[in-house]
Amino acid sequence: MPLSLSNFRNEAFKENDVKMSKEHERGHGYSMEGVAFGLADGIVCFLGILIGVAEATLDVRLVVVTGIVGGIADALGNSIGFFISQSTERGAQIHSLEEHGEKVRVHSHREVWMSGILSFVATIVALIILIVPFLFLNLSAALVSTFVIGTLVLFFLGRYVGKMSGENPLKTGLKYAALGVAGAVISYFVGDSLKHLTGIQV
Repeated sequence: MPLSLSNFRNEAFKENDVKMSKEHERGHGYSMEGVAFGLADGIVCFLGILIGVAEATLDVRLVVVTGIVGGIADALGNSIGFFISQSTERGAQIHSLEEHGEKVRVHSHREVWMSGILSFVATIVALIILIVPFLFLNLSAALVSTFVIGTLVLFFLGRYVGKMSGENPLKTGLKYAALGVAGAVISYFVGDSLKHLTGIQV
């Protein structure tokens, strides 16, 4: 009995390896989850931070400094959080495979690490995309540029996710863009309220 159970486990893991290989060949990299998560979270988060701080302080330097500090912190949080989440999911997959004999796909250690790393990189890329206008334009022009760029990136990211998941790409793109716009608008009013409450004078 122990021998047959051992053989069953080996065969199950071999089947998973074959499935993993096929998935990589199709180009649907599991690590793209980390990229999509990092980009989406980064764009929504940084739109809020940059627009909110810009409205609250009207100071480009403070916007840039806050954006960089907040961006790095968010990137680290995304990376660590995603790594822990996927590690936990891998443990649950192994448990289902070994204890219940379920034919589930088990994430490899490499995939778990890469998803965390790519989540960090994607979040930093999102920060760079949105903060660049503040380095070369005046505050008003930078705000408009950042808002437009962030909304467009979210729309196209949503379209991509919708296409990959079999959902309506247009609706998914609009949903992603709407979430970014909502976060930016809320952050703008929060920044405006803080400006009046703190009596910041420029």
